[in-house]
Amino acid sequence: MKKIFHLALVVGTMCSVASASNFDIGVSGSENGIDGFSFSIGDYYHVPHQEVVVIERTIPRDEMSVVYFLARESRRDARYITDLRSRGGNWWDITVRLGLNPRTLYVVNSNRYHNPPYGKAYGYHKDKKHRLRDADIVELVNVRFLSEYHHITPDEVIYHRYRGEKYNRINDHYRGKKDRSYEREDRRDERREDRGSRGEKGRGNPHER
Repeated sequence: MKKIFHLALVVGTMCSVASASNFDIGVSGSENGIDGFSFSIGDYYHVPHQEVVVIERTIPRDEMSVVYFLARESRRDARYITDLRSRGGNWWDITVRLGLNPRTLYVVNSNRYHNPPYGKAYGYHKDKKHRLRDADIVELVNVRFLSEYHHITPDEVIYHRYRGEKYNRINDHYRGKKDRSYEREDRRDERREDRGSRGEKGRGNPHER
């Protein structure tokens, strides 16, 4: 009996370790785990990246920002919102159910693009009968997310969208620029340190003279 119990304990431990190992691999950047877009969403909305991976398994990637945007504005749990969406609710009705006003919440002001759903010219926040489609809400939230996270204008994001680029590709584009700027700053710092160390060696220690 003791041998059977010991064997079951060993098998259970091995399964737990394997499961944890698979999860760690998933969130560390493998093809099936977290990537740049998920990292950006986690950073912008201040949520753990592991949670973003879990939520992404139950909802389309392009709608992830809508989930966390509504969670932030309504102060509700993201899983509660994804549950409402999984039951077939549209984003407009979910927004209303959360006690938010979709007519004033989903607004992106553009100086260049005035076709629906961008800009005040659309006028949906004034038209009491008009409802935004799911695709419009997803577009507006992602444009706002990408512009604010990368410190660019909404028009820059919309420009890429008109060219047919997906949200994750736009994010990767600006993440790459940010990473390259960090690399340039690091190289400049290294050069300053090198010049400083060479100058100190040339001058020597005045107390040793």
